[in-house]
Amino acid sequence: MLRGLKLPEHDARCTKHEICQTQNLHNNYKLIDLIECEKYLKPVSLTSIQNPKVMKKITIAILAVLLIGFAALVVHNYKTKTSFKYASQSAEELKPEQNAQDAVNAAVNKNALVEQRKNSDLIKILPSDFVLGDKNAPVLLIEYASLSCPHCASFHRESFERLKEEYIENGKVKFVFRSFPLNQQALVSAMFARCQADDNADAKDKYFSAVKVIFKTQDSWAFDEKYAEKLEAIAKLDGMSSDRFQRCINDKSLQDKMLSARMEAANSLQLRSAPSFFANGEISEGYVDYQTIKKLIEKKLSEAQR
Repeated sequence: MLRGLKLPEHDARCTKHEICQTQNLHNNYKLIDLIECEKYLKPVSLTSIQNPKVMKKITIAILAVLLIGFAALVVHNYKTKTSFKYASQSAEELKPEQNAQDAVNAAVNKNALVEQRKNSDLIKILPSDFVLGDKNAPVLLIEYASLSCPHCASFHRESFERLKEEYIENGKVKFVFRSFPLNQQALVSAMFARCQADDNADAKDKYFSAVKVIFKTQDSWAFDEKYAEKLEAIAKLDGMSSDRFQRCINDKSLQDKMLSARMEAANSLQLRSAPSFFANGEISEGYVDYQTIKKLIEKKLSEAQR
């Protein structure tokens, strides 16, 4: 029997159960068997891990973790719809299948857009349009253009007179020009052209004459901060007074009307560029030379004869 021996309550080398318990020595109680206590104070041995029961528990824990991980992988694979058979393939190798699907989607979208445009009233002559040429001509050519657009100006400077001579004046094409302003400069110039037409008895001729002058002088006003002053000078040369020009470009009702028409064209026809041409409903977008527009017109003339 050992008296007066007090063991520590906890030793960092021991597990939570390896604490020697003492009985109250003051009451003359015996100390727990010293040998048993020493056994508790021994550090954890690696050999204890080799115990079959311990090994079984560890094995079960590892298998549980692996099973959970595999289940998570299966769920992720299902959600992303990625087959295991493609797991070893690179993105580049899978690209042909992706492109095939993209091509199908593109075709569907294109067909839907063609139908949308075909059913739009905007590919017909509107009451507000000025029509150049014979109204009974088999091909209706509608141009949407921004008066500040360089490509639009290039077409009118380089190709329009040939188009007019070969197709419009001989009754094959009726031509409609619609303003599609892409900036403030284009809006102001379009308002000037419209006012010039509304103020004259020969409205149609005055309108196309103003459009021609605006495109011809585009470099002198479209890229200048004082574009309004430059356009006013052009308007005066075309017979419009400064007072009338100022009233015209500050006409809120006319401005709203033109912007509303622009938005309607953008939404209904899904216009993405200027100029855009519609020949009997078929579109040609962006800059086109004379041969390109000629080919489109000939195609529509051929279709009209069938």
